[in-house]
Amino acid sequence: MPNIIVGLIALALGLWGLSVWWWSVVEMLRGLVPILLIIFSFIALGAGISNMREHEDEDESEPNELMEFAEAKQKEE
Repeated sequence: MPNIIVGLIALALGLWGLSVWWWSVVEMLRGLVPILLIIFSFIALGAGISNMREHEDEDESEPNELMEFAEAKQKEE
């Protein structure tokens, strides 16, 4: 029960502060959005590069497996 009361008080104060200092919040968002976009772009680039490297490793292993299979078939004949 105390958690709910504290949460409601924090919500009320947050909404009040948001309405009173609206332009300060807007200025903060104007500064944060480009920084967050840059950070998320580096994360996305890193994920894409690591994904490409994983696929390259898989592609290199497939021909070796096929060659081994073909050689085993030839030995059977």
